[in-house]
Amino acid sequence: MNYNIIDEYIKYIKKSFSSLFKIVFKDAFKKSFYVTFLDKYISVRYYDETNYHSEKDFIKRINRELVDIYGDIIDEDNVDDLKNMIAFFAYVVYFDDILIVEKDMEIINSLINDSLFNFENKDELKQQIKDWYISFKEGKERFNNVIETKYFNVVEEKLRRNLSYLVLEHNVKISNLYSEYAINKVYTTGIINEDKLFITYILASHMVLNNAINLDFSRKYMVPIASSLFEKEKKFVRLINILNNPLAKNSISIRITYTDYISNKNKIDKLINEGYSFGLEIDEKYSGNLTELILFPYVLIDGENEYYEMFIANKDVIRSKIIKI
Repeated sequence: MNYNIIDEYIKYIKKSFSSLFKIVFKDAFKKSFYVTFLDKYISVRYYDETNYHSEKDFIKRINRELVDIYGDIIDEDNVDDLKNMIAFFAYVVYFDDILIVEKDMEIINSLINDSLFNFENKDELKQQIKDWYISFKEGKERFNNVIETKYFNVVEEKLRRNLSYLVLEHNVKISNLYSEYAINKVYTTGIINEDKLFITYILASHMVLNNAINLDFSRKYMVPIASSLFEKEKKFVRLINILNNPLAKNSISIRITYTDYISNKNKIDKLINEGYSFGLEIDEKYSGNLTELILFPYVLIDGENEYYEMFIANKDVIRSKIIKI
């Protein structure tokens, strides 16, 4: 089973819009054309990967990226087709909830009657697009229903502006035969502690996906990891792979202790090179080497720690965001 829910959602979006392109344009377009445009749209819309971050209007930002592709692949034989392709994305942004209309059929009617496309068999095409859109919305609803659970939720503990540490809470009623101490011990140690991380990472991924759907890429999260997992290669890889996509890597950091970093340096450095993000928590094993901190966007340290004042004095050298805990 693939726990990488962001990947699964993006695959669904790409497959759905590929189907829409085939419905609307039949065989008029080469697959390579719409795949190129759609891949760029996905990277901007869901991953916030763009050359135009200074462009605050998201629609204009997407359009500029698509026009860049148009300029790269245009020739005298495809100019009209490519112009239609870009024009069609003016409707995609409605179907994909970037822009909202009060009635769904309004955008379908506008598309069908757009003189730019000169569609034939409009009534048949209108019904096909309507059926596609109903199925598309139902698929997204099913996706959310699978992820959402009444048994668990994550609590956001604010670390700094737009950065929260996520703590998993359970809503499972447990028999009064067990003491609160026993429950907490079981829940926070051993196999259960490892396994609940999968739920935490999935729910964290769902949070950043929903943020992206709402065009909010500013909110960042930090999630825990169990030290014991570093010795369980297959389980560790399964957990890390939940975050193996550009959106999660950019939005979610894994909180590790300095002790765990030193004990697993090669593995963590490799993951950092692959784009994963880690928040480093300073503990008693840290010896004051500032150069070790350069790989970490966040460094967490107790305000009473002997190195805290040194970190603050050298924050421009460290370049990591220093978080007092």
